[in-house]
Amino acid sequence: MKRHPLSAAFPDMQEDEFASLVADIKANGLREQGWTYEGMILDGWHRSRACELAGVSFRYAEYKGSDPVGFVRSRN
Repeated sequence: MKRHPLSAAFPDMQEDEFASLVADIKANGLREQGWTYEGMILDGWHRSRACELAGVSFRYAEYKGSDPVGFVRSRN
């Protein structure tokens, strides 16, 4: 799944932080689902990639609100 442009407005995680996220998801599974909007990942881009590397299914729900900008700001 592609990264939504609103999600891409936020900087990527540092490599060591991302490696820690992958290790945590491997050990504990995905604790918090992601959110999609317009068929792309609105929130949870790093979790999605980490799940892929950890061999864990990425869970997500479709954002259905009226303020995706406010939503993604609040989540980040």
